[in-house]
Amino acid sequence: MKGRGSTFGAISIVNAIAGGKGVTASTKLGTESIVELENKAGGWSVFINEEKVESRLASETIRLALKMAGKEPADYSGTVHTTTTLPIGVGLKTSSSSSSSIALGVFAALGQRAFDPQKIMICSIDASLASGASVTGAMDDCASCLLGGINMADNLGRKIERSKLFDRPLKIVIKVPNTPSKRTAVDVADVKKLGKVAEVLYKMCVEGDLWRAMTLNGVLYSGIYGYDSRAALLAVEHGALGASLSGTGPATAAVFDPKSSSEMGHLVEVWASDGSKVLETETNNEHGRIAAIE
Repeated sequence: MKGRGSTFGAISIVNAIAGGKGVTASTKLGTESIVELENKAGGWSVFINEEKVESRLASETIRLALKMAGKEPADYSGTVHTTTTLPIGVGLKTSSSSSSSIALGVFAALGQRAFDPQKIMICSIDASLASGASVTGAMDDCASCLLGGINMADNLGRKIERSKLFDRPLKIVIKVPNTPSKRTAVDVADVKKLGKVAEVLYKMCVEGDLWRAMTLNGVLYSGIYGYDSRAALLAVEHGALGASLSGTGPATAAVFDPKSSSEMGHLVEVWASDGSKVLETETNNEHGRIAAIE
């Protein structure tokens, strides 16, 4: 029994750690997971970009997806091959993208040809919390990885408050510096003290002021985590609609109108001048996909 699940990546507009509510935007970068199930007890082999790894997130996702499908996880074993175009561990929602694609792959391997997005998101959220991959469960992240478009979610309440597709394609540039993420050094209790500020940013998004909220989010969270916010501010100087640290970093994402291609091109050169990796992609309106493999 073999199945394939495909999902996308996302960037932060408003980070949910401080206020519990977050806003994300889906990108064309993505993840594909091929899950091969064997109906016998045993272990799981997990490969990410062809490298064998130990992944608690993957094993929790498989276990929860099997339970959700009415199966006893201990009765199954198998292999998961995950391939992603997303840099891992830099704030571009790889945990949500990979867990949701693995869950889709499990359901596909069990013979399903369609999926309930809510079930996939709950599976991803629970696996992210159980494995320690997320502080809030990241429903906003998972929604954009699975549903496309822009998603506003109450992560703590596990509720998508608004989900809408982009009315036109936008360009996205992502700077990935050669510095480690500061996620493990974050004091969540201290971050939550700024919840009222985060609530203002979330309200701005609800009212349609997405890109200014995104830039302010970058200033807020760069200060919290100790990152330099100049990369995002430089993007705004080059005509970006909005720019921000994504997730807990260190990646910074900037959103551009396609008409600003020359300014965007210059920013790419500037961002890359310090040795950072710079990715170019665009906004995404597609849903995740599920397919059986014969």
